[in-house]
Amino acid sequence: MANSLSFNGTDLSVYGITITQAKIHQTAFNRDVTQLDTRAFASHGKREARKISTEFVLVGSSLLDIHTRLASIKRLLTTVETGQLVFDFIHGIYYNAALDEIDAENLTQTSMSGVISFICADPYGYSTTETDQTDNIDTDPTAVSITVGGSAIALPVYTLTAGESLSGPISVKNNDTGEELIWDNSLVDTDELEIDTEHWVVKKNGTESMTDVSGQFPRLLPGQDNHIVVTGFGTTGTLQTVFHSRFI
Repeated sequence: MANSLSFNGTDLSVYGITITQAKIHQTAFNRDVTQLDTRAFASHGKREARKISTEFVLVGSSLLDIHTRLASIKRLLTTVETGQLVFDFIHGIYYNAALDEIDAENLTQTSMSGVISFICADPYGYSTTETDQTDNIDTDPTAVSITVGGSAIALPVYTLTAGESLSGPISVKNNDTGEELIWDNSLVDTDELEIDTEHWVVKKNGTESMTDVSGQFPRLLPGQDNHIVVTGFGTTGTLQTVFHSRFI
C-alpha cells in the first residue's frame, strides 16, 4: 500500500498523491516561551512549533489533470486555518497542522513531484483515540486511577456532576504531580463543574466560574497510572475525565 496522508478526514491519495518521505520529529525546547496550552504554568519551559515536511509524487492522466489535482489539494489544505493531519504510516497519531507551502514541478506530462510543508504551532502529536472515563464518587475523599499513554503530559477536561447539594470547597488533585485545583462555591443535585486544563478555565453548568478558584490545574503524566483524588464532593456524584494522550 502506498504511503499517504489525510487532512481533516480527506485522504490525499484520492488526488493521486503518494508520500515518498516525511520529516516529522523534532526536539526543539525553549525555556523562554510560554504557549497557550500551559499558560497556568508560566515557569515551565515549552516546546517550539513543529515543522513537518513531506515529499510527494502526484500522478494523473494528463498535464491538465495533474494541475487540476494539485489545485484541489491546495483548496483542501487552505479551507481551514488548522486541521488534523494524519499519516497512514504513523498509527494512531494526528497533528494540529496548518499549510506552510507547496512546491512542485512537472516530471512528465502525467506526473509531478514536490514538497508539502506544514507548521504546527501546537507541536504535540495527539492520539486519534479519545479516552473518556467516568468514575463514581461514592466516598469523600474518592481516589480514582487514570491510565495515560503517550510521551507528553496530557491536558484533560474533568467534569464533576453533583448527586446532592454541596457547599464547597471542592478539590481535584493529581497525587502524582502534586497539582491541586480548589473551587470554593456551592452546587445542587445535577449541577456540573467542568475543569478544562488545556484552556485554564472552570465552568459551572457551562458558565465560566473562576472567582472562587485557587491552586493549579491537575494535568496527567504520560505512560503511567495517575491517581486523582476528589475531596468535598459528597458520596453520590460522578467524575468524567476526557483527554487525548499526547506525544513529543
